[in-house]
Amino acid sequence: MEEKGLSIKAVGITKRYSKNKIGLQPMSMDIKSKSFVALMGPSGCGKSTLLKCLNGDNPATYGEVYIHGLSLLDHYDLVKKNIGYVPQDDIIHRELSVYKTLFYSAKLRLPDGTSNQEIDRRIDKVLKSLKLDQHDQGDTPDQKDIKAKKVKELSGGQRKRISIAVELLTEPSILFLDEPTSPLDPETIDSFLNSLKELAKEGTTIIMVTHKPEDLNYVDEVVFLGVKGHLVFKGPPADILKHFNVSSIIEVYSEMSDLKAVKKLYQAPSDTLPSTDSNPKISRSKADSSLRQLYWLAKRYLNIKTNDSGNLFLLLLQPLIVGGLVSLVFSEFRIGVLFLTVISAIWFGVSNSAKEIVGELPIYKRERMYNLNINTYILSKLIVLALIALLQVLIFTTIIYFNFSFRAVSEFPDTYLRPFAFSVAFLFFISFSASLIGLFLSSYFSNTEKVMTVVPITLMPQIMLAGVMTKLDSRIVEILSFFTLGRWGTEGFARMQDGYFQDRDMEPESVIIPEFNPDGYYKNDCKCETSGALEQLGLYDADLIDKGVLIGDVFNNQYANLIAVGLLSVIMYLLIFISLNKKDSL
Repeated sequence: MEEKGLSIKAVGITKRYSKNKIGLQPMSMDIKSKSFVALMGPSGCGKSTLLKCLNGDNPATYGEVYIHGLSLLDHYDLVKKNIGYVPQDDIIHRELSVYKTLFYSAKLRLPDGTSNQEIDRRIDKVLKSLKLDQHDQGDTPDQKDIKAKKVKELSGGQRKRISIAVELLTEPSILFLDEPTSPLDPETIDSFLNSLKELAKEGTTIIMVTHKPEDLNYVDEVVFLGVKGHLVFKGPPADILKHFNVSSIIEVYSEMSDLKAVKKLYQAPSDTLPSTDSNPKISRSKADSSLRQLYWLAKRYLNIKTNDSGNLFLLLLQPLIVGGLVSLVFSEFRIGVLFLTVISAIWFGVSNSAKEIVGELPIYKRERMYNLNINTYILSKLIVLALIALLQVLIFTTIIYFNFSFRAVSEFPDTYLRPFAFSVAFLFFISFSASLIGLFLSSYFSNTEKVMTVVPITLMPQIMLAGVMTKLDSRIVEILSFFTLGRWGTEGFARMQDGYFQDRDMEPESVIIPEFNPDGYYKNDCKCETSGALEQLGLYDADLIDKGVLIGDVFNNQYANLIAVGLLSVIMYLLIFISLNKKDSL
């Protein structure tokens, strides 16, 4: 299938969606090496769909695409590193500096053993090729180096070029760009497109989706689509008006929005249509080195979090505020304090992680197309989120511990949160597991708004099924509680206060909690009645256990609580993996 001088050959490609919706009508085309090609047409005609069919982001339902003579579907692992792809959304983190953005991308994409000197050379080269090494007018000397600027400080045009620079680091032979000129002003567009022309001359084939007629002045060839994905023209820009027999490109857009006119000019493929599976799956290779990828992903993520100092400050302020409120509201160490301590740990974990995947989906999808391993991606998130959760839990537990030890009831001086180290470890385990819940929500939903809408709904069962608000008095409620951290966390934490850390048959220690009646006074209006935390928690109605309505004592020990939390963590991890895997291109 290889033909000399061709970068891409598409043979009878067609795109169909569910309910028989057609994205692209059958079409064939050849794209020459070192050419600069524009994909144009009215809104909704399938320009981006065609681009994704050609680069593998969303392969054609029927037909075949060949990259340098190799089938895109059959040899994706071989050709993917020759492909650069910049979607409409930025594929760079706004919190990083330009240099760190490019440096981490190089570490994640370039072969193992690539030296820092080679990476710096490539960074300088791509910045120069995209004219990003030139200083802006009015910059003071300490502002002139764009590599030191954070991405969020750049203009829209500069961010788009940095996204392209990320792709050029690996020196791809083909570069796909989806509407790169949309955020640019006319002056910037001229400089930008001239940079792309130079890249094409140097050997990079460029396929660019655009809707701006003026972009025709820079490209070598135009592929024009009509409504409903019909190919109506492919050729030099100078021939387009003659082909459509009009006097301006605007008239072409107008005519090609009319389906009847489109069908008259539709260029049906003459090639034999190879039949492929209607749901093709691109094969993917494992990352070059999982440990190396994990290291650089975690380091990049940590750098992102520390650079966003305002948000990090708020995360660490949360335990101070919540711990202070608990200390203010409760004058004695009661079962309510234990419950709120566990719920706070769950809140820390979920809120920390709920936006961490969905907020960078374009970046994840592009890196996944290249070489990103799903497991290393998840683990890199968990490593950094675990560090943040540990700091939050440590701050919160310290406040609770010292507040109630200093304000202990005189008749019960030993009544306060303890043991301190085990309490921190247990709450960290709960918060870590809650981070997995947040990451699952972040991986499952497609935008941040949906995630933040669901977060409160996710937290309510943790409160309602913990056995504190009301006893678990039916089999359905009890089984539902098995799937909540609130239940296992509160029960396990109560056991810890009673001294049942190793085995439920151990004699309880003297860590006891004053028992209160509903009016807030000690039982029988005296300060002599006490009971253990687990007894006060009273998850179950004993009569219902005796009658066989509830499972009750099956999980009645500390180890069972820890195992339950661990199993929930494993389930959440698997759900995250499945959700991310479903986002792979088909």
